[in-house]
Amino acid sequence: MKRTEEVISANDRLREARKSQGWTQSDLAEKLGTTPLAVSRWESGGVFPHPHFRKKLCELFGKSPHELGLVREGGEDEEPVRPGSLFPFNEPLLNAEELYGRRRESHNVFDRIYHKASTSIVGARRIGKTWFLKYLRLAADKELGARFHIGYLDAMLPSCRTVAGFAAEALKQLGRTTAPGRCTGLLDLQEGIEALAVKRLIPVLCIDRFESFTRDRQEFGFDFYHGLRALTQVSDFVLLVTSKKPLYEVVGREGETSGFCNIFEQVMVSPFNVDETEQFIHEKSLKAGFTTEESDYLWRYGREGEEHLWLPVRLQLAGKLLLEEKEQNPQAPLHRPRFEQRFAAAYQGMGS
Repeated sequence: MKRTEEVISANDRLREARKSQGWTQSDLAEKLGTTPLAVSRWESGGVFPHPHFRKKLCELFGKSPHELGLVREGGEDEEPVRPGSLFPFNEPLLNAEELYGRRRESHNVFDRIYHKASTSIVGARRIGKTWFLKYLRLAADKELGARFHIGYLDAMLPSCRTVAGFAAEALKQLGRTTAPGRCTGLLDLQEGIEALAVKRLIPVLCIDRFESFTRDRQEFGFDFYHGLRALTQVSDFVLLVTSKKPLYEVVGREGETSGFCNIFEQVMVSPFNVDETEQFIHEKSLKAGFTTEESDYLWRYGREGEEHLWLPVRLQLAGKLLLEEKEQNPQAPLHRPRFEQRFAAAYQGMGS
């Protein structure tokens, strides 16, 4: 089988592009969400970057694959590179720097992970809980070091409809594979955690949409919650879970009597306040070349209701639509009724 990363000659173009920005290999690695070792190997010719990172490098430097030496000899296997969105609306978070706000929350969560304590992340739908989890994973190496091994799973996965399926998926995300059908439950997860401990690795499992386990309270009952709690007490196993409601409401009587909720600190993910919104609008408007009127649109349409609170997803959507208008009709004035119609249609398309 042909490997994605192949042996190549030294990439002087990539090295010079990095140095021209005044960045170290560690700086570039942090911006890309990878390791300094990977950057070193790309530049020295040890390996050829994966297509995902070739795309991110082109976006970061604003250069073509040819300009960065990211095309194999003869141009074979060159893949198209599309520029990243300045306003990534309803897209996965690929760059840790794209997350605005959440400074206090992220500091708190990283501090708890470092001390091997679990955290419950609570917030309304569309508030950015999944992005927050993704940010924690992208920034983990910088904030925590390599000994923390972070995995992510969505509790809505079909494979997580049983405790055995959940345990198998958790092991896979933590880098411990099991033979199909061989995983029987939390005992296998315990053995996987113990194997990671032998390697001096600290397993951190992010479980998104934790309330999905309540669809079958017989399967996910007292024993499940009690077992998960026990794993965090007898090992360095750390849990990060997200839910729309406080965890004690989610798990019900079975979870409450198991003592499961007692291992968590609740961290609320809330709408942006004025300062967080101002930073977002100021920085994004500069990058997009927005006028004062266009920036005012971000203030207006990023807010939901009459309170001084702004939703990140509304800000991203408003910015995306404004940028599309600007690129298609750079000289035309903004047409508010048309913009409002497009905004409402896109936002309502996300569902209630």
